Amino acid sequence: MRSLVHPKNVMKIGNWNMRTLYQSGNIAQGSFKRDEEIMGISETHWTGQGKVVLEGGDTVIYSSREDDNHRGGVGILMTRFAARSLIDWTPRSERIIAARFYSKHVKTTIVHVYAPTEDAEESVKDKF
Repeated sequence: MRSLVHPKNVMKIGNWNMRTLYQSGNIAQGSFKRDEEIMGISETHWTGQGKVVLEGGDTVIYSSREDDNHRGGVGILMTRFAARSLIDWTPRSERIIAARFYSKHVKTTIVHVYAPTEDAEESVKDKF
């Protein structure tokens, strides 16, 4: 297994609000514009949980509710290099996903959280 981080390398991690992957499906287009190895993505609009390897070798893990009617959802997009370090991942909910990566000296856990906006209903914010 390949180490995710190395003391001599800079690793970039980002966040991207996709607005939707359901209709466009163009996640690979412009996904790593800024050389990020790992990127949390919000509003995937996919249903269920899963792992998808894209044409270029990048990988997406995602989490949403089955009955979500293609709303919400979170994911983590990673380069081929980062995907080789992926130990496991846990889809917590349609708003939280965690991924654990191998590194030589320490294991790295990345948690991507998509919180409700201020405009959301009070019950949704309270539940979150």
